[in-house]
Amino acid sequence: MKKIAIITLFIFFHAVCHSQVLIAILFGDKLNSGKLEFGLMVSPTLSKISGLDGKLKPGLALGLYFNIKLSDRFYLHPEALPKLNFGTKELPVYGLNDEHLDSLFATGSVTRTLKAIGLPLLVRYRISGLLFVEGGPQIDLLTNAKDEFKNKIDDNKLSYEVDIKDQRTRFDMGFVLGLAYKISPGVKGMTFGIRYYGGLTDVIKSVNGKQSNSAWFLNVYIPVGAGKAQKKAAETTN
Repeated sequence: MKKIAIITLFIFFHAVCHSQVLIAILFGDKLNSGKLEFGLMVSPTLSKISGLDGKLKPGLALGLYFNIKLSDRFYLHPEALPKLNFGTKELPVYGLNDEHLDSLFATGSVTRTLKAIGLPLLVRYRISGLLFVEGGPQIDLLTNAKDEFKNKIDDNKLSYEVDIKDQRTRFDMGFVLGLAYKISPGVKGMTFGIRYYGGLTDVIKSVNGKQSNSAWFLNVYIPVGAGKAQKKAAETTN
């Protein structure tokens, strides 16, 4: 029952986040105020799965965020990331139980991708000026997993996908540590940040040892409707 409840929660957030652009356009100015900032985030990523002989895999995370002012120093910072990818590239090939395929990809490599919906629940602390340190837990629902075999023969690019969804765990839990810098005060200013995610879960059940996700995020936070909200506030004050 607990797993069903958690999965239902993730599905709800997934549906909400798929409508994030519409929500932002319609309600952005109402959600942004002196103590609450709402917006969209775009995050180029570099990820790797530990315990596998591969290299960092580039990706992209998209989502929405809330930044809630608790005091002059502390902020609650929850996020919802409906588009989130982990993985590793340039893994050694393995047998596909097909002589023809094995011969085609014998000199190639494998890129492993784990798709997820992420829910970071972070706290930000203002160190000085507009510089913040952030940290907290993150739970991910792993929605899909695949291995993509790649090779190049006589200038011809070959690709073959293997569904490994049944080999991955349902959930991944980890921790987040990062820095964020806001380019101007108030809810109107964009924020840039760098973040590390360290997974604590063994996400691949079919391999001996522990394979856990890790990733670096370069975050760009874009407040939505903040300018309109500040204008309304100024009009009300006057």
